[in-house]
Amino acid sequence: MAGITLDQTAIERVSYPKGAPAPVRFAAEELQSYLKESLGVAIDAGEGAPSKGSFFISTTEVSPKLTAEVGPFEEGKYDRCIIAGRNGRILMIGENPISALYAVYDFLQEKLNIRFFGPGHEHEYIPKRSELHLEEGYFLQTGSLLAIREYVTLSLDTMTFAVKNRGNSMLAAGRSVDDLDGFRTLGVKLKGPGHIWRDLIPDESLFREHPEFFPMIDGKRTVNNRTACFSNPEVRKIFSNNLRKHIKQNPYWDIFAFYAEDIHDPYYCGCPECSKMDIPDWYVTLGNDAAKVLEEECPHSVFELIAYHGTRIAPKQVKKLYRNGKNMQFFFCIGYTRDIFNPFEKKTYGSAEVFEMYKNWRKYLSEVEFEGRLMLADYYVLSEQPNQGPRGRALLWPMEVILEDFRFYLKEGIAGLSDFIIFDRLCWPSPFNVWCWFQLWKNPETTIETLKDDFYPKYFGKTGVLVREYIDKLEAAMHERTSPDNIERVKDLVRILDSIESPEGDEQLAQRLKLVRIHHEYCVLLKEIFQAFIDDNPARWQALEKPYVTFFETHRSDLEGHIDPIPPHWADTWYTWAVKRGTHLEMAKNEMLH
Repeated sequence: MAGITLDQTAIERVSYPKGAPAPVRFAAEELQSYLKESLGVAIDAGEGAPSKGSFFISTTEVSPKLTAEVGPFEEGKYDRCIIAGRNGRILMIGENPISALYAVYDFLQEKLNIRFFGPGHEHEYIPKRSELHLEEGYFLQTGSLLAIREYVTLSLDTMTFAVKNRGNSMLAAGRSVDDLDGFRTLGVKLKGPGHIWRDLIPDESLFREHPEFFPMIDGKRTVNNRTACFSNPEVRKIFSNNLRKHIKQNPYWDIFAFYAEDIHDPYYCGCPECSKMDIPDWYVTLGNDAAKVLEEECPHSVFELIAYHGTRIAPKQVKKLYRNGKNMQFFFCIGYTRDIFNPFEKKTYGSAEVFEMYKNWRKYLSEVEFEGRLMLADYYVLSEQPNQGPRGRALLWPMEVILEDFRFYLKEGIAGLSDFIIFDRLCWPSPFNVWCWFQLWKNPETTIETLKDDFYPKYFGKTGVLVREYIDKLEAAMHERTSPDNIERVKDLVRILDSIESPEGDEQLAQRLKLVRIHHEYCVLLKEIFQAFIDDNPARWQALEKPYVTFFETHRSDLEGHIDPIPPHWADTWYTWAVKRGTHLEMAKNEMLH
């Protein structure tokens, strides 16, 4: 029997309970859409009962009896769901609305071999089939080891991709959320506002009358639009009142990210009273005030403190957190100087300093009896030190290291992970690394080679074997120390690309292969610039400046849809920082950079 069957029963409808939340209704639409595209089967979707011959999507809160029928959920995991074939019905039950959506995506991947490799439909793999047959008693249950699986973006398209791979949190990073309904439809947690202290401190119009409200810098009261004289009780009142106003105007944050401005400050204020405590102590003091305000105005939101810039070092004097950190989340963002090419636990190069900061904060949180949740962000962002070399900027991340780190974080009791990759969409030279990252979050017991086995034939078809061979060799060459011989090895890899023939008429594959070639051109350019730094050869690096800083604009027409933004944030900083600041020789000697 063609179509969709459960034993002898034809499945002809997708149903969900009356009044179901938006993610559940969206889950039904997604299931309907992908079944049509993969199987060519058009089935209705809408409100209805869990009747024979239907998919039925719901949550345990709405359908507790069905949950009892198919459950219990797997212990020790988050956002759990169960898909079960029972009595002529295919039940898809999530423990919360987003889990019902996960049930659909997990089912499509498991039974129809669909893959969501990158943001946008063009980066998905949807094989065509004539039928889908399930046996009575079919059962699939899934869940996540991490409570928070976060992506830094404001792109609904990108966050949809993340959700398809079990992402569940979006960090707005100091920006407002425009498409609030769209993100609510996905059921993701909205985290922000982040770096907005400029909106909370006393307005500069008060400076003439109350200079004492403003920070003392080098012995002089100054308006810097990011800090204030926080030892002044009136300033603290203004700060709390402005925070209260912001929360009332923006009550949608599920996780309230309380971050100072994104600036390296030596202190918030240098007056005698403020100087009695360092930045970490003042930050926790202000955080305690802010957490109380959030609890009063938005009690269901989680309050987040961050270890970042001036707060990478743990406090020394303030030994108390508001309500012992209940309903709090602590966010480690200290790793931007770590060595991302070796596991964090090995403490190589810059990781040693970062590891000590991490352990000191863990000790502090233990001492204050912190009862909240811990999460951490690793850095694959191009503005940070480990990426200021050719292997970092080539976007060929060491996935084995990411896997090792994830296993370590799980042992450490880290409950959430985040990214800082700066791209909304990163599918260049392919979407493998970002997709692989999400798969590791889903299953740390997998291997990188297993994921490559899955990805390359699906994304690159018959050319997948050669593309995989090329990328593996390119990654190895980019991770080697830069030298004239090393550059020649990188260049010579074009021979593999020359041997790859795109099947005639497959324009999508031809475009994907073209992107791999463009990326090779970029990798050669990175290595040649770095060699010019090593040789301290100004004529050579100046000749390479224009092709480097204009690279993404030059290739915009091919990269659009695969990389966003174009040019990437801080695209030229690697070159300009090194040359204009005169740090190129120091950079060339840095063992982390290559």
